[in-house]
Amino acid sequence: FDETKLSTARQVVSSNCLKADQIVQICNLFSFDESKLEFAKFAYTHTIDRSNYFKVNNVFSFSSSKEELNNYIMTVK
Repeated sequence: FDETKLSTARQVVSSNCLKADQIVQICNLFSFDESKLEFAKFAYTHTIDRSNYFKVNNVFSFSSSKEELNNYIMTVK
């Protein structure tokens, strides 16, 4: 089920630029950290206020997911 949501969310983000708060809202639609993380990584380059992307960390249940997102962001910058 998350896979369908993930596919739809990617389509939305691909054709729009979103704010970090909007990314948080979309991430909260997913049930699992794995899906949230995959989407958060994908959405980062489509975010207009990347300085606020730290807010996305709050959607994760596990600190390892937060670390993985932060490590990803460091490689993209």
